[in-house]
Amino acid sequence: MTVGRLTTKSKFYIDLDYWEQNGRNFREEVYDALCETCKKMYSLEEARLVDHVDPETGQVKRMDALLDCASAECGHAPEFLNPKMPLTRAIFRAFIAAGNEPQSAEEIYARIKKGSPNIILKELLSQQMEADGITAV
Repeated sequence: MTVGRLTTKSKFYIDLDYWEQNGRNFREEVYDALCETCKKMYSLEEARLVDHVDPETGQVKRMDALLDCASAECGHAPEFLNPKMPLTRAIFRAFIAAGNEPQSAEEIYARIKKGSPNIILKELLSQQMEADGITAV
């Protein structure tokens, strides 16, 4: 539980437990966002963990193969986050592109170049984002 006022520097992430508790399938959302190359490499039905290496820290952690491919491959493609997509979808995809690592509104803005950090914070706190399991750290 977050205590205090949330700012554009507050970190958020997609709460996967929330998705499970509400009968939603996060893997389906990730799969739908994947590029064709990743869709050919992995199937939605085959839940597989892979070693994900953080490019900045070198830290290795186990990650769902779909999310790993989305963050390593698709997240860098211009069509994955395009200026015409709705802001809420762009924010959601920013989390996917970052492997669902906690991010602030400022970090998301730097990735999607849409809106502003204040507008993104407002969206992160909206009912739509809450329905998608977006949670403050």
